[in-house]
Amino acid sequence: MKKTILTIIFALVVLTGQAQRFVDQLADTYWRNEQTGDWIIGFTQKHVIYNNKVWDITNKTEKKDAYILTIDDGTSIKVEKERKGLRKISVGKQKPVECSLITTATLPDYPKKDLRTGFVDNGYRDGDSVTIIGWLKDMPQEEWEKGRDFGIFWNCIVKDEPENFFVKMDSLGRFTLRFPVVNTSEIWLDEHRTNIITFVEPGETYFFLHDYKTGKTLWMGENVRVQNELLAYPTNGKHDRIDRSQAGKVKAMDFKAKTDSTRARCENQLQELITKHPTLSQRYIDYVEGEYQMIQGESMSQAKYYMPDFKLPQEYMDTVGKEFWQKASKPYTLYDDFPYFMNNYLEYYLPDQGNFETIQTLLDSVGCEYPLRDVFFAHMLCEMMEGTHHPIDSMTLSLVEQQLIKMPYALAVVKKKNDKYTALQQSIQKRDISKSASLKSSDEVANMSDGEQILRKLTEPYRGHLVLLDIWGTWCGPCKEALSHSKEEYERLKDYDLVYLYLANRSTDEAWKNVIKEYNVVGENIFHYNLPIDQQSAIERFLGVHAWPHYRLINRDGTVLDVNADPRDLEGLAKLLENLK
Repeated sequence: MKKTILTIIFALVVLTGQAQRFVDQLADTYWRNEQTGDWIIGFTQKHVIYNNKVWDITNKTEKKDAYILTIDDGTSIKVEKERKGLRKISVGKQKPVECSLITTATLPDYPKKDLRTGFVDNGYRDGDSVTIIGWLKDMPQEEWEKGRDFGIFWNCIVKDEPENFFVKMDSLGRFTLRFPVVNTSEIWLDEHRTNIITFVEPGETYFFLHDYKTGKTLWMGENVRVQNELLAYPTNGKHDRIDRSQAGKVKAMDFKAKTDSTRARCENQLQELITKHPTLSQRYIDYVEGEYQMIQGESMSQAKYYMPDFKLPQEYMDTVGKEFWQKASKPYTLYDDFPYFMNNYLEYYLPDQGNFETIQTLLDSVGCEYPLRDVFFAHMLCEMMEGTHHPIDSMTLSLVEQQLIKMPYALAVVKKKNDKYTALQQSIQKRDISKSASLKSSDEVANMSDGEQILRKLTEPYRGHLVLLDIWGTWCGPCKEALSHSKEEYERLKDYDLVYLYLANRSTDEAWKNVIKEYNVVGENIFHYNLPIDQQSAIERFLGVHAWPHYRLINRDGTVLDVNADPRDLEGLAKLLENLK
């Protein structure tokens, strides 16, 4: 009996020693195929990462020349002892693969250059998806406090809005997120933690690892080379902007020269990188060059907002057309700057008024063919519904379905938006704000034209109170997103004797009231004006407004304070108001 017990104890000691040697040598290590350069396997104390999945280790044994691991599907993994920094690793009946330990924070350079070009283009087919399986491993408590959701977003080419997708992580930080894509798309991962920017291609499955303990961030999958290269060598493109204080003063061609210089500097840095790392893939190089091109195009296209009467020289717009519009990388969803660039460029040429035939003629004149024609028509319709907060009429919807938009995805976006505003109309029709004291008449500033004097007149009744001025528009997505949080804002700031004054920019009376009703932006200390365009513009010129929403804080004596009063940073605004008590 004693001999049996001693035998069992000895066996347990041996197994414990084997397990400890495994932990000492393999736990928290990641291995790449020495020949291809791909990350193919990783080991933790209790798991194996392989084939885009985290597997439980059910058994560990040590032989003379190898560790033998069994994972939960019964597959055996043989990890041979290290020789000259390399280990041969075999999974199941597969041939052993010579692997090297990944010692850097991201995957080292691939051993051979990949000359493939191009990115998957599915024709903007509705119904495609991407799957990201991942693990935020050994996440510290402060990171868990940011939430248990793992999220990604990509910019909708039709709506100019982010499409957000989230999934709950398990207790170890693991997740599987499948989300729709319209084509190869630039995405943002886990914005408040890892904040990775990359792209994904339709139909692909990716494994994403961010190991807080070892500091490693890696991609695993059949087609992840560029994603790993972007982790190792992120792009450094810079959007040039005209400072608001210089609006109307900077010459367009001088600004173009500035963007030329910025792009040249970025491309020189890329060439230096290629010289130092000659095996960087051609797709990585193409992707980065395309991003720098699109960043310059977007920067140049938005400059119109800072020019007198929003007009740019023909020479300037010819350059935008030839160098960026005609040469844009495909698919058009590859960079999230493209929707902004497209809309800035095409809307520059749009007449203030025009039917669909007029718009079609314009699009033809600048070479806007399918699929961008459908995308832009869908964008216009969505923008129209956003601006009016009203669905499109049945005749227009029939024209859209039968003639204007053939792309299923673009048509689906329009219909979804139309359904939203159909339901919204039915809801807000029940709310009557016609007699609300929050809606103010512009009659009290009739015949006034000086922006400073108009603003002082509007704020005169509120002397002795702090006034939070919000300049917004029914056409402005970020403005309405901010308004949707108004009740939270009012509750947080209720102790600061604050008056809320809202001035609407270029908004129809119907849309103005619809938005106010939708978000219930009314109350005893809440006041709205929808001034004539000339008067609203005069106030905005006085305040130097060139982007919306625009917030200003007005002191108790009517002085406009030079402070950051943006309620989207609610705690920051509360702290500011506390100091002004």
